[in-house]
Amino acid sequence: MVPSRTLRPFGEYPNLLGVTPEVRAQFSPVVKLPLRAASASCRVTAADADASSSESGGRRMVDKYDYVVRDFTGSGPDGVGLVLDDGRRVPQLLPTRPQAVEFAKAQRAALLEGHGGGYDVGRYDEDRRGMYTSELFAASKEEGDEEEGGDEEGAGRRTVHVGIDIGAPVGTEVHAFEDGLIHSAGYNPAVGDYGYVVVVKHFLKGGPEYPSTVYALYGHLGGASFMADNVPGRKVTKGQVIGQIGDCAENGGWTGSHVHFQLSMTEPASHDMPGTVSRSDREEALLIYPDPRYVLGELY
Repeated sequence: MVPSRTLRPFGEYPNLLGVTPEVRAQFSPVVKLPLRAASASCRVTAADADASSSESGGRRMVDKYDYVVRDFTGSGPDGVGLVLDDGRRVPQLLPTRPQAVEFAKAQRAALLEGHGGGYDVGRYDEDRRGMYTSELFAASKEEGDEEEGGDEEGAGRRTVHVGIDIGAPVGTEVHAFEDGLIHSAGYNPAVGDYGYVVVVKHFLKGGPEYPSTVYALYGHLGGASFMADNVPGRKVTKGQVIGQIGDCAENGGWTGSHVHFQLSMTEPASHDMPGTVSRSDREEALLIYPDPRYVLGELY
């Protein structure tokens, strides 16, 4: 059953793929997170460096790897903005293409100066009501009509995040978590969309009662890294680089560079999946787009 409340701990969402800890430990990380410095409370070994699962050594991933978990509900310390190194706060999503291009120039300049930013994680099943401000996330006319006079204002707007965001510096390599085939790839240009995106049909080694394939979307990639041979039917191998994290001008206008990683139990029609759903559609959607932590490990 789908939990009635959002942001539930790892393991409370349906394990639709039947992924066991042993299987998960064999997956490649989608982004190779940096290790935390060894300390008396958290020692890192060479074996840990190769592990993509939180079960290795009995420690949580956030204890082993150097990243922070963000709160984009609007009520947490991160709000819905991004704080730059110089202390300025900018929106997570820039509303126009010219603004995104200018911000991307600053991102590239910061990289050259060795200030590419750190690593962070954006959560699955998080209701981000203040973040999704472009028309891409608006309720359909039918949903909007239904919500007029309803008990929960705005329930038709797509605000519930159904993937996991892994934030990293622009140009960071993005890896296929398992063997598969390119399903589709392309560029989604709308403000707030994925920009450059790849969908891979991955092959799984679960039990006979579970699906043998799953579709994974890797979104917000960089154009310079977008390989021309990412064509439908092309074979990819576990750990293979399938792209790099894009800048603000490439990724749909998002100021926080990241890859949006999302799983789907059903085949998408193209290089697209709804990365957010309305609160009224949440329960149905979570049975189509399962918790990515069953692949990525217990990131939080």
